[in-house]
Amino acid sequence: MVGGRYGKVKGFNFYVQKNERLKPFERKKLLEQSEILISNLIDEETKRKGSLENINKNITLLDSSYSDEELLETWNKIYDEYGNRFERFRTKWERDNLGTIKDFGDKKDESKSFNPLKINWIKNRKNKINISDLG
Repeated sequence: MVGGRYGKVKGFNFYVQKNERLKPFERKKLLEQSEILISNLIDEETKRKGSLENINKNITLLDSSYSDEELLETWNKIYDEYGNRFERFRTKWERDNLGTIKDFGDKKDESKSFNPLKINWIKNRKNKINISDLG
C-alpha cells in the first residue's frame, strides 16, 4: 500500500485508519466525487475510441459494496493511470510522477530540476516487481 502506515487514497489524501477502514465521511466523499470524475473519464474515452467496448476495462466506477481496501486499490490504479486527466488532480499528479519543473532562472535550486529521463524511469519502475510484492 502507498502512503501512511495503512494506505492512502491518492489525490484525495485520505488515509486508512488502524482499523483498516476509511472514516465514514471520507468514504462517502470518495464514492461521490470519484463517480463524477470516472464518469467524465469514461465519456471522454468513449468519444475518443468510438464505443464503450473499446475503452480500457480498468476504468470502472467504484462500487459502494466494495470494502475500503478494494475502494483504495481500485481508485489508486485509476489515479495512477489517469490522474493527469482529472483537472483537480493534474498538478499534484504531475508533481508526484514527473517531479517539479525547474525555473531555470534560479541556478541555486538544482534539487527540484526536471529530468525528462525520469518519465522513462517511472514507466520502467512500474513494470518491475518489488521485493515487497513477493510476500
